[in-house]
Amino acid sequence: MEENEQSIKPPLNPLTAKINIAILGFYFDYFAKKYLPAFKVVVTSGYRDPSKNEAVGGAQNSAHMHGLAYDFVLQYANGEPVPKAQAKAVFNDFVFPNWPGFALWEEDANGVWHIHVNLSRKITEYASIMGVAAMGIIGFQIIKSLGGLKDE
Repeated sequence: MEENEQSIKPPLNPLTAKINIAILGFYFDYFAKKYLPAFKVVVTSGYRDPSKNEAVGGAQNSAHMHGLAYDFVLQYANGEPVPKAQAKAVFNDFVFPNWPGFALWEEDANGVWHIHVNLSRKITEYASIMGVAAMGIIGFQIIKSLGGLKDE
């Protein structure tokens, strides 16, 4: 991950976060269907507001606070968890080389594992611009509907 990405702060505007969440969700669904079709992918963590992120011990500028990260585990179609060795092989062979952002295998002291993926925080900058544009269009339509603006 580029160092300058760390300087991109989490979005303050909830619309920006929602745009990020939609982008991540769309791409993650595509990715899971393409690269992980034999598994049930269970997202264990997605968007976190700053207080939730702090409570779970997340990184200070976590991509989760941008709405651009998922943590997930793999299960078989019947709901049984995929054993750690097989899941790590899937991560090494399919997730890490094919995810377009940052991918990480994480394991706690008890051996409980999950896969973390995130998209570039730079998306936040573009989503912010889209959010401002959307707010402007919505505001214009509201003012117009109240008779404040006339079409010429």
